[in-house]
Amino acid sequence: MAAARAGLAPDGGPAPVIRALSTWATVAMAAVAGTALVYLAITLLPLVDLWAARHPGPGRAALAGALRIAGWVLLAAVAALSAVAAGVWGARARSNLAAFGVRTRRLAHGSVGRSPGLRRRVTALVWSLWGALLAGGAATVHGVLAGLPNRAEIGAVREGVAAGGPVDRALAADLFGRQLVLGLPGAALFVLAAAAAVTLIAAVTSAQYGRLARLRAPDPGDGGTIGA
Repeated sequence: MAAARAGLAPDGGPAPVIRALSTWATVAMAAVAGTALVYLAITLLPLVDLWAARHPGPGRAALAGALRIAGWVLLAAVAALSAVAAGVWGARARSNLAAFGVRTRRLAHGSVGRSPGLRRRVTALVWSLWGALLAGGAATVHGVLAGLPNRAEIGAVREGVAAGGPVDRALAADLFGRQLVLGLPGAALFVLAAAAAVTLIAAVTSAQYGRLARLRAPDPGDGGTIGA
C-alpha cells in the first residue's frame, strides 16, 4: 500500500495510472438524461399537429413539420454524445478497476467493493436499467407497429392543414391522440431507464473516488508518512 502511494506497483515498477472520471461522468449523465427527455418531447409532438389541425394554414403546418425534424435531429445528436461519453467513462472506469487490482467484468459491482448494502443497491440499479430499457424498447416497437395503419390518414390530415382547407377535427383528434397514447409508454420507460443509468454512473464514480481516497490516506502503520 505504501508503494502504491509512492507511485510504485507492488513489484517495484510504476503504478498503474488512475484516470479521472468526474468530467466524463457529468457529460454522460447529462447526455443520457437529455436523450430520454428529447425523445419524450418528440412523443408529445402530436399535440402540435392537433393544434395545427384546429387552425389550418401553411404557417402552422410548417411549424409542426420543423419541430418534428428538429426533434429527431436533436435526438440523434444527444444520443451520439451519450454513447461517446458513456463509452469513454466506462473505458476509464474499467481501466481504474485494473489499476486497483480488481479483476472482474462487472464494472458496477467491482467498483463498490464488498459492502453488502452498496452491492444490493447497485444490483437493483442494474436490473432496473435493463428492465426499463427492454420494456421501453418493446413498448416503442409495439407503438410503431400499431400506428402503421394510420400513417396514410395522418399524412392526409397534414396535407389538408398545409393547404389551409377544412380539416375533420374529430378525425385529427382521434389520429393524433392515438399516436400520442401509443408513444408515451415507451418514452416514459426510457425516462426511467435514464434515471437508473444516471444514478448508476454516479454511484460507480463515487465508489471509485472513495477507493482512491482510501489509497491516498496515510497508513497508521507508517506513522502518517509516505513509504519509499
